[in-house]
Amino acid sequence: MHQQSLFLDIGSKRLKTLIIGELDTNKPSIVLLHGGLDSLKTWKGYPEALAKKTGLTVIAYERFGHGESGCLNEVRKADYRHLEANETLPAIINKLGLNKIILVGHSDGAAMSLLAAESHQLNILGVCAIAPPLVPEEMVRTGIAEAIKQYENGNLAKKLTLFHGDATDALFYGWANAWLSTEFDDWSCVEEIRTIRCPVHAIFGQADDYGYRASMSILTNNLSAPLELLVLKGIGHMPHHHARQETIDSINRLIKRTAADE
Repeated sequence: MHQQSLFLDIGSKRLKTLIIGELDTNKPSIVLLHGGLDSLKTWKGYPEALAKKTGLTVIAYERFGHGESGCLNEVRKADYRHLEANETLPAIINKLGLNKIILVGHSDGAAMSLLAAESHQLNILGVCAIAPPLVPEEMVRTGIAEAIKQYENGNLAKKLTLFHGDATDALFYGWANAWLSTEFDDWSCVEEIRTIRCPVHAIFGQADDYGYRASMSILTNNLSAPLELLVLKGIGHMPHHHARQETIDSINRLIKRTAADE
């Protein structure tokens, strides 16, 4: 399958982008959104596997501050996920001329995918949200506090530097400090979840260090759109790596469902 890597100019930012397959405005495309500390490389072949198994074009991009997409130069606020979902993502989709989109996101990217579906700016056919953190519960913040310890005293900084280079410190603390800030104390996306109309597949790992029950509850108690819920026993925060086939099968079911709804 044809593959190209390029930079997209979105406002003043240049975002590294991977396109697998041919862009076709008349066919659905999958857009991938990575996690809070991730990059194109940390997908570890997932975009290619997804394109091969689904037969759809897959687009993945690095958010600003990640990988080769520049370095964060300002403090992140609690609304950083809303800004990505409502401003950057639509700009990318419009620049590529995509008309039918299936969003697949992991962690922060999963939350952004759900927020983007809520905005109704785009023709989003469906969302697969993999391990989305939707509430700043104690278990999430405890996991982030532990990540700071590993970053400052363990080998996490070294690992992340392989993917983000000189931008690593700004990226890590931009993510961690936003989640631990008082601005996040009362953060909620309940109202946004309630307005989603497209089908949603939510995938959680039962052994997720950041927890999953509170976020799952947000979806099951507030989402009125069709929901398929998959909880994977013995799987942590990376179902797309450690249960790759199960996540791809779920996305394939979502694709078939959206095709039937069109």
